[in-house]
Amino acid sequence: MQSILHKLHGFFTKANKATSITPVEDVEMDAAIYNRYSYIIGNLFGYFNDLPVAAKWRFVKRAHQFRSQKRFHFIGLEKSEEAAILVSSSAVQVTFGLKNYMLSYFKDIYVLADAYHMENDDELYIGHVAPDGIYLSWKHFLDGYSYRDDNINVAVHEMAHALLYNNFFAQYGPDPNFRLNYERFSTKTGPILADVIAKRRSYLRSYAFSNMHEFWAVSVEAFFENPLGLKRHMPDLYEALSHVLNQDPATRNKLLKPEAC
Repeated sequence: MQSILHKLHGFFTKANKATSITPVEDVEMDAAIYNRYSYIIGNLFGYFNDLPVAAKWRFVKRAHQFRSQKRFHFIGLEKSEEAAILVSSSAVQVTFGLKNYMLSYFKDIYVLADAYHMENDDELYIGHVAPDGIYLSWKHFLDGYSYRDDNINVAVHEMAHALLYNNFFAQYGPDPNFRLNYERFSTKTGPILADVIAKRRSYLRSYAFSNMHEFWAVSVEAFFENPLGLKRHMPDLYEALSHVLNQDPATRNKLLKPEAC
């Protein structure tokens, strides 16, 4: 989960835009696709199961569109369309309240069997975001959705990083509302961080305080893993995240302003 944002800053500020993608509206979905996706997603995603029917259709359509426009690579495990659908759904969960939800810069997603080493690095990783794609350990992906309320979900964590990279570094298909609200979020976190430092304790796990970007990703994990717990223990942070993501996951409808997305 370790952020490598500082290593990627130079790349993203100089990167060429990715090649064009199929417009979202060109990807068709029928009842058969909906039924297949909803069965797969519903077996693992409590977030999806809470949604009203109309919102489930919207979620599945986005997941299908996301899946259709990404290349999935499986390392150390067999190719799995179910895994591709579920990973796509994790991205849709994080971006469900946003207009531009495709993380358009990223074309490739790598699903690895378990924790892994990166080249010339002895540390074990269970997920990271790099210029060439989004990487996730499938074992830890499943753990993240199977063990709920522990505030740990590698897929949500890395999709939160990818959302930030897409909007501020790659700047490919950025969402102006997200950018503005994230900048407001950043200004609000100063007092929250100061309070944590003063009290020497926090509802968030300690990894959140590695740097600002990990604070963002760990906060998003807690926001979706245990929204009521985060809202109770850190209400200001919960409110700030709700505005930047246009979601209130503690509610059935999830979206704060459906018209904004």
